[in-house]
Amino acid sequence: MKPGLAELRAFPIAYAVMAAMFLLLHGKSYYIVPIYPVLLAGGAVSIEDWFAWKALRAVTLAVVTGVGALLAPLALPILPPETYASYARALGIPAGAAASERYKEGPLPTHLAGMFGWPEMAAKVAAVYNALPARERARAVFYGRDYGEAAALEIYGPARNGPPVVSGHNNYYLWGPKNFDGSVVIVLDGDVSPLMENYRSVHVVGRIDSPYARSFEAHMPIFVLRGPRIPLKQLWPQLKHFE
Repeated sequence: MKPGLAELRAFPIAYAVMAAMFLLLHGKSYYIVPIYPVLLAGGAVSIEDWFAWKALRAVTLAVVTGVGALLAPLALPILPPETYASYARALGIPAGAAASERYKEGPLPTHLAGMFGWPEMAAKVAAVYNALPARERARAVFYGRDYGEAAALEIYGPARNGPPVVSGHNNYYLWGPKNFDGSVVIVLDGDVSPLMENYRSVHVVGRIDSPYARSFEAHMPIFVLRGPRIPLKQLWPQLKHFE
């Protein structure tokens, strides 16, 4: 550590402590990412001091650049999705090695799979919504199982005349069911309890197939729920889902 920069030792110490905590508590890998720019900057300064010989600095820079270029397709959307798996295998990286969530990985790791399927999802849901009778359409709402689905419909839905959106996930829960009584609800996949259990009529009316999306959103039926036993506002506290 350079003289005068001794106080920066707090950063590697903090990183070691946080990394140990995340490993022990099974935290997600990206929780600790914000500290890396500081560590990389400090490491670059130290390497510059250690390698006073310019030629050695050039070799180090070339190695770092080469490794970065080799691994970039694993982190950035550079390759076509159908070639990602073969590229990862060629580097000896097994499927799921980059997993950042606890669900089963699909053909792409989570950080890349999360870029696929949203417009298609919105289009399919909007088609179901627009196919409803006018009287039902006036009262219908899309219930997102998570903020990703809800946000996809809010961003891509309006251009397709899609449905209004509610969700019990994270901050969406705080915004409530708005003015919808829940008499007609569109939902994906059918595993939203106790929402599904609240309806007397549950029908599959479509399907979403997006093979490169996240595994739990790649292949899903689209349901229309009718005949609620209790109004959505009364059911809302049971739909609270924070993570």
